[in-house]
Amino acid sequence: MELKKYIEAGKIGKEARELGAELIKEGASYYEVAEKIEKYILDSGAKPAFPVNLSTNHVAAHYSPVKGDNLYFRNGDVVKLDLGAHIDGYISDTAITVEVGTNHWAELIESTSEALKAATKALYPGVEIRVVSRAIEEEIKMRGFNPIYNLTGHGLARYDLHHDISIPNYDDGTRIKLTPGMAFAIEPFATNGRGKVKNGKGGNIYMFISNTKVDGVYGELYKRFKTLPFAARWCESYADYMNMLADGTKRGVLYHFPILHERKKYIVAQTEHTFVMTDDGVIVTTA
Repeated sequence: MELKKYIEAGKIGKEARELGAELIKEGASYYEVAEKIEKYILDSGAKPAFPVNLSTNHVAAHYSPVKGDNLYFRNGDVVKLDLGAHIDGYISDTAITVEVGTNHWAELIESTSEALKAATKALYPGVEIRVVSRAIEEEIKMRGFNPIYNLTGHGLARYDLHHDISIPNYDDGTRIKLTPGMAFAIEPFATNGRGKVKNGKGGNIYMFISNTKVDGVYGELYKRFKTLPFAARWCESYADYMNMLADGTKRGVLYHFPILHERKKYIVAQTEHTFVMTDDGVIVTTA
């Protein structure tokens, strides 16, 4: 049953990713694109595992739009579309990079998709993470780019988007093995820069730090989102919701995800799939 739910969440995540890639066009609104993708996930019988991330050019991750931000895709933008679906807490996490109207960054984008293919080929029950990471690093560097060294793939568990293990985009010597029963996301990030990201301001994505001492409006939100990230715009029914979320962050109830920027503002690309390891091999749920 667990595997069935992972597979169904992956199927819906794949379809939502493909829809999103079609929606990202010059002049399209970030807000409307995110809302349409998340509506598709809900209409398909799943729930968003986290807010749709729309991170552009040197922004690597963690931006989700809010009403009134007046952001529209521009010709030449390099957009990382990162999204997820869950069925009863069993998660899919997938990403693609879309270049809007131009083809200047095709090789950079391709380096991440080819790195993900190389990582997939390296997977088998009991493989050490360093083997998978090396495959990613070699593919990206062979094409003249650098992996993002301080962003990683990650384990997945029920209602837990970043569980237990990390899968770096370079060989850092990690000897932990990927064994049957594990679910995980592999997400090569590449850049024409040196390969490091830094934290910026908050990107309108929040998560409960703990379910202890959560009451009132925060208790209501916890019942809805549990331990998964959620968007500020999912709270629009509450009066003055942005200040409510800011207060929850100050009180230590909520974590506000920072926008991640390439340190020198070089362009970043990303591709991602979700995997479940079985005794017989690996299942790519979002392919």
